[in-house]
Amino acid sequence: MRSKAPLVYALSSYLDALCDGHWSALIYGDYEAVFPLPLKTKWGIEYIVQPVFCQQLGAFGSSQSIRTIDFIAAIPNRFLRVRLQLNPYFDGEASIALPSKTNYILSLAEPPNYKKDCRKNLSHLRTLPIVYTNNTQSFDEVVAVYRNAWGDKNVQLSDRDYQRFIAGCRQLQTRYGAAKTLTATNSETGELLGAAIFLGFAELGHAQQKHMHYVCAGPTEPGKLLGIMHGIIDQAIQQHLGGPTFFDFEGSSIPSVAAFYQKFGPTNTPFYLFRRGI
Repeated sequence: MRSKAPLVYALSSYLDALCDGHWSALIYGDYEAVFPLPLKTKWGIEYIVQPVFCQQLGAFGSSQSIRTIDFIAAIPNRFLRVRLQLNPYFDGEASIALPSKTNYILSLAEPPNYKKDCRKNLSHLRTLPIVYTNNTQSFDEVVAVYRNAWGDKNVQLSDRDYQRFIAGCRQLQTRYGAAKTLTATNSETGELLGAAIFLGFAELGHAQQKHMHYVCAGPTEPGKLLGIMHGIIDQAIQQHLGGPTFFDFEGSSIPSVAAFYQKFGPTNTPFYLFRRGI
């Protein structure tokens, strides 16, 4: 599966939030193509590192005259350490001889082929008093649910990392309408069961295809017992079914998470890893 959809990761307002404004870019021609360089400084040394909650960067643009590997070769040597995750959409994997990581993507042009276990779980959820609600303001709430559910597995993420991400979501929503949340609640008790943040709903530029990124999500303890994330993902898929949209699961290399994503019938569309220096 190959999509030419634009990705929200490289929008300047999102990078500004995730990098505290500390990033640069390689530019080809009159902005025919760009290659963002997210920067950090430690002990007075500036280096390039992939921001959290920003799965893929790399080359973005419309030019057919330059390749991702050309941008890689142009990264200044003064950066002694480079760690980047590169999208495969600019010129495809044929020209990139780099290690790759698993990433599951589902085309929503036609109804997906869910596995039996997924269909069974969804059937059960439909018998319960659950209401799904779209919102554009509750990013803090979703991040809190995510941290309660998975924070112990992501100890490398700091409070500041989460704050940057929330700021990035607000920027995407305010400027592009490209961020929203989806919550699941028990309609009888008002109890929150689970929540998710999706990025990339908006029409960015004049692209004929869109990506919907499943970036940050988690169940509450009651929702976990119900398998509520099946319902949240299915609800997001059903809302955009039949359109030129790709549902991007954002991974995963974790076997149990990959097995869960595979229940929805996606295709593995890897992205690439580039490392240089210490």
